[in-house]
Amino acid sequence: MKYDYKYFLLLILACVGLNPFLVHAQSVDDDRPLDEHDLIVSLDEVLDGHPSALRATITLKVVDLQSGAILYDRSGNRLLTPASNLKIYTSACALDCFGPSHQFPTLLVAEGPIRNGILHGNLILIGGGNAMLTSSKLFEWIDRVVAETKLHRIEGEVVVNNHRYGDSLKGPGWMWDDDPDYYNMPVTPLMVDFNCVTVRLTPSEQKSPLAVLAPPAAYPPIRFQLQAGPLQINPERPYTITRKPFRDSIEVLGHGPLQQPVKKRITMNDPSLWVQALMTRHLSDSGVAFTPTPATLAQRKGRKGALKEQNRQWRLDGVSLAETLNHFHSISENAVGEVLLHELAIVQGTEQPDWSAGAQTISQWLVETAGLEKDSFRLVDGSGLSRYNLISADSSVKLLAFMHQHRHFKSYFKSLRVYPVELKGLDWPELTTTDISRNRVSAKSGGMTGVATISGYLQTLTGRRLAFSLLANGFVGSSKPLHALRSQVWRVLVRYRDKADQLHNK
Repeated sequence: MKYDYKYFLLLILACVGLNPFLVHAQSVDDDRPLDEHDLIVSLDEVLDGHPSALRATITLKVVDLQSGAILYDRSGNRLLTPASNLKIYTSACALDCFGPSHQFPTLLVAEGPIRNGILHGNLILIGGGNAMLTSSKLFEWIDRVVAETKLHRIEGEVVVNNHRYGDSLKGPGWMWDDDPDYYNMPVTPLMVDFNCVTVRLTPSEQKSPLAVLAPPAAYPPIRFQLQAGPLQINPERPYTITRKPFRDSIEVLGHGPLQQPVKKRITMNDPSLWVQALMTRHLSDSGVAFTPTPATLAQRKGRKGALKEQNRQWRLDGVSLAETLNHFHSISENAVGEVLLHELAIVQGTEQPDWSAGAQTISQWLVETAGLEKDSFRLVDGSGLSRYNLISADSSVKLLAFMHQHRHFKSYFKSLRVYPVELKGLDWPELTTTDISRNRVSAKSGGMTGVATISGYLQTLTGRRLAFSLLANGFVGSSKPLHALRSQVWRVLVRYRDKADQLHNK
């Protein structure tokens, strides 16, 4: 009699209580090295078994950058809202067009002669796209100019020229009710402190606390709205600081004594008026008089200021683009992306560009230079703040692969945030987790309501570099479960081992 040993084995496994169809899955989950097939099985188990997968749309694509092989693809062509994950698109284009050492300048122009320390004309400040300019750096520069020229009087006023870009200060698809939150700043070619001001409240013997702007300026105005009757706000925070969208005045709401100092970072409605007020106040505090008395802020609004070759000029170069991108990615500073978007349009020959011109410039580069498919993304701003933006895991991974071969890859890679991978308990031949660095992911994440995305590079335990993009949209509540999911995905990916790999310590 001829026996079928396969069925005989299945019978034995069933008798001892094991499900023969789970044997392979258990071998995948034993935290040992994974080949391509086992990698797919493991990632399927992670994504299908996670509670977030029940309602959210989750896509994942992974590519081996050494072999070019697609290791995993779950709906990689699906378009989703990226949030700040879009920043890797803007930064890649900027690095290619400008180079990592490029600096964006700010100009100071004396619109008239300076004789015996008196400027006979206006002092003009002109922005050139330095999104990293701080008020302290601006004041240091102005102080050097004042000392050099022995300036003690200006027969004119401070004028801010912000006409390098189009008139719109906010991007398409930005949520109007996010104004005045710091991340929804107005965008201008002259950005000081990312066009945000700090409002500070300090305890006072008066009925209301003392409110000041830091750094000090006459604009924007601060108005108190003291509440009468029973306290309707958090008793632990008796005062709130806000500004109605697209209004000038900052409002301090509440009543009663303030026990502890309070501060809040907030945007202003008109950044040109703010910088004018900021400069005028600093110069006045430094002993520079204005004759005649400077015009009111309302009268100064909209002044362009002339720029003639014979006018005396000073130039302040900003930090390098490489340093700018480090901040752009690590802090996820939206202002940087929006300024870069406008500057990229200018370098392509567009005068006073709006958002659409900048978006078209970057999109064209992504298709024609980086090789992304035309309909695999939609870019309308430079930071990802707009809900109109769309990307796919396909387009992100393709961009990451392109930049991996780029001449400026080192700067690009260095700008990304480093994430640790949980390695505890991995069972690897001749290797213990104490021998291995946990910092194996360099990536850019993105998040807003219902959006949790991340794309970047991962190094396996054999030293092989992978590009991945994990996008999640359409969930309710906290993004923490999605962060837990990405940690599980990374733990699987680090275990990938190609047949050509030799196990080594990295």
